[in-house]
Amino acid sequence: MRLFLAIPVDAACAEQLKTRLAAFQARPEMAAMKWAPSLNWHLTLSFLGEVSEADYQAVRESMSDWFAEGMSYFEADLLTLGGFPNPQTGPFWVAKLDATLMMQSLVREIDDHLRPLGFAKRKHAFRPHITLGKWKGVFEDFPTIDEPLEPIQLRVDRLNLYQSVLTPSSPPEYRLLNSLPLETY
Repeated sequence: MRLFLAIPVDAACAEQLKTRLAAFQARPEMAAMKWAPSLNWHLTLSFLGEVSEADYQAVRESMSDWFAEGMSYFEADLLTLGGFPNPQTGPFWVAKLDATLMMQSLVREIDDHLRPLGFAKRKHAFRPHITLGKWKGVFEDFPTIDEPLEPIQLRVDRLNLYQSVLTPSSPPEYRLLNSLPLETY
């Protein structure tokens, strides 16, 4: 099964993003973009990839101990709407977030808990973003827009473990397998 750990996009953030995104979706240069349904929006903190049933159970069972000392919820600022041009996977249209100290601390904590379970160290620097669409056109025609957002905040109050089920013709289906709330004070 294909797994990842992510922060779900809360309803208030999703509504603000939908409103802001509508102007981009109407632009002719965005016609080749395949937009992700808002129910699929999330902030991936760790992509685990294909894992065995035993590894899934190990992650699921260990999650309740991850923040024994407490990890407080926080809010993260969405900074810009723009592209992630990647020739290997194809370009994506994303909302880029501020990589605050709290966000980096959360990611580091997750990585520290995954390594003893046999998961490899992260290969790339963490670049927080919410994927909103995938470019289906010619790579060279990908719009290189990077537009600042009015203040939109994502409430980071839980960590979800999802299974990603890929389908040939429709968007992936994300199944919630476990949820770990962060502390509220």
